[in-house]
Parts: sequence; C-alpha cells; structure tokens
Amino acid sequence: MLSLFLVWGPFGFRMDELAEVVGGKRVSMTVLYGPRYFAPLRYLALFLKTLILLMRERPGVVYAQNPPIFCPLTCLIYSRLARKKLLVDHHSVWQLKTVGGLVGRVIGFLERFAAASAYANTAPNSEWASQLRWMGGRRVELIHDYVPKNTNSRDESLRRKYSQTPIIAIASHGGHPLELMEAEGAAAGQVNGLTLLISGPEEKLKKRFEAMKAPPNVKYVGFLPRDEYERLKASCDIAVNVTVEPHTLSHVLFEFVASKLPTITSRKIVVEEVFGNSLQYLDMNHPEELVRVLRRFSTDEDLRATFRARSLRKHAELTTLHEEEVRHLRALLPLQDH
Repeated sequence: MLSLFLVWGPFGFRMDELAEVVGGKRVSMTVLYGPRYFAPLRYLALFLKTLILLMRERPGVVYAQNPPIFCPLTCLIYSRLARKKLLVDHHSVWQLKTVGGLVGRVIGFLERFAAASAYANTAPNSEWASQLRWMGGRRVELIHDYVPKNTNSRDESLRRKYSQTPIIAIASHGGHPLELMEAEGAAAGQVNGLTLLISGPEEKLKKRFEAMKAPPNVKYVGFLPRDEYERLKASCDIAVNVTVEPHTLSHVLFEFVASKLPTITSRKIVVEEVFGNSLQYLDMNHPEELVRVLRRFSTDEDLRATFRARSLRKHAELTTLHEEEVRHLRALLPLQDH
C-alpha cells in the first residue's frame, strides 16, 4: 500500500524523515513560492495539481502537512472520494502561530475541521499536540523531529573557506520574521575572534541579510548543498538559534545536537522539556545578553567541551525516544493492510 507524504513547499525536512522511517514516498509541490500576494493563485494551482497527483498515484494513505491548511483539506477530498486514510502532520497550528483577526478565525475553523475529519493527527511538540486534542483532533500522536548523528569530522579546509577566525558559529534559519537573525548578527559583530555563518533559503533571507548591513565577521552562505551543510556543522564550534516564534521547537536544534554543537537558543518550555540542560538558554533574547554568552563560549574551551558532551548524551536519549515514536507511527500508518 503506497503512503504518500505531501508538502506544499520547496522543502520539508520533517516529512522527509517521517517518510523515510516508514518507507513512504515524499512529494513536495510548489507554485509561485514566496510573495503573499500570489497566495490565492498559488493555492488554487496547488489544489488542482494535488488532486491530479492523488488520482494518478492512488495512494492508500495520504500524510499531508499543515500549514498551509489547504493542503490537508485538498487531501481530505481525495480520502473521502477514494475511501482512503488521511493523516495530518501539524508542523504548527497555523491559526495560533501566524494568523489573527477574521482570517485567523476562518483558518481556526478549517484546522478544527481537518483535525476532526482526519484518520489521525501528529504534532512535533507537546503544546501543538495538546492544542489539537482541545480542537477535537482524532488519534493525536506526538512525534518529535529526529536527525541522525552527524558522522562528518571537523574539516579544516572547509573552515578556511568560510573564515579565518579561531571560532566559527552557525545559525540556520527558514525565513520566519520572528527568527531574530538581526540580533544574532549584531551580537556576533561585538565578539572578537568569532565568525557567524548564517544559512538558509535565498528567497527568504538574502534581501533581509543585505538590509542588515552586517559586520564583516557575519556572513550569509545561502542554502547549501546537503553534504556541504552537514560537513560545515561538523566543522563549527558553536550554534545559535534566537527566535521569539511562539510554541516553536525548531528543527535546527535537533540538527545541532546531532552534530554535537554547543548551542545557544531562546528559552521556551517546549524546548526545555525536550533538550533539558544540553542547550544554553537565553532568557531575554537581548543582543547584550547574547554578546555575553557568545564571548563565554568563544573563549572557554572547557565550557564548549561540556556542552558537546551533553549534546552527545542527549542525542542518545533522543534516539531511544525516536525508536519508540516510530513504532507508534508505524502502528498508526501501516504500509500493509493487517
């Protein structure tokens, strides 16, 4: 039985991972990606493309990502007509995270309808899972992100390609406006002997980075090929992820822990309950606070070694948790009829 994992967007690391562990097929669909004023035309085109794809592939199970909610709603039409299972992975609850007012209320109604109509729902953190249960979602399962251990070694030639300073930090962003890339850059500019490398999709970050007028030791490296990105993470000394996105458990935190990177991030309940003391938390997200922490991590090798060891232990714990959650997912999403 074919399980089709569907994302409306150019990439979806979480759905890649979920599809891989259960042997499903992941499909990413994009039309006029980026500008919001294209949204009505984009969603109409994706609606039609998705229905054509589903009717051609005839999957027994469709696993659709929300947001945007219109992706699982489109798949719901297919599941009702073809009498197939629909599961929805709520990367976030769109109404709470980004949309307010009348539009937010409409989105909220659609999300409740989709969650209650789907065969099952999954969420990447406990807050989203609790919200889905409150909304009446059926068979809500908590499935955390997971990133396998980065097996690359420190690459001195790659370090020289990007920096001549003794300490290199990396910050990876997807482009959400509440990711505080500007604060990261401003803080790094005040730390001697440090280079901050910012990575992420050009259509979301390039113009924003140019507007920052970043100091010379802060560089935007673009959206790197996967192999080079993995080697770069293994070659850096520190990772940074400063954000005020509500209820968000950033995928990059799992990446950084998998690379044994000492990581500085914003304090949030959903982050602390997963990562505990394996990360260094910021309480205020102020540039001054980040400057102080960056200076400590840049100059104290013992501190970095402590957090590398904590990341290693945490990744082992996350691997055990992942194996348990995968068993739950496979029971929820069988590839063969029982």
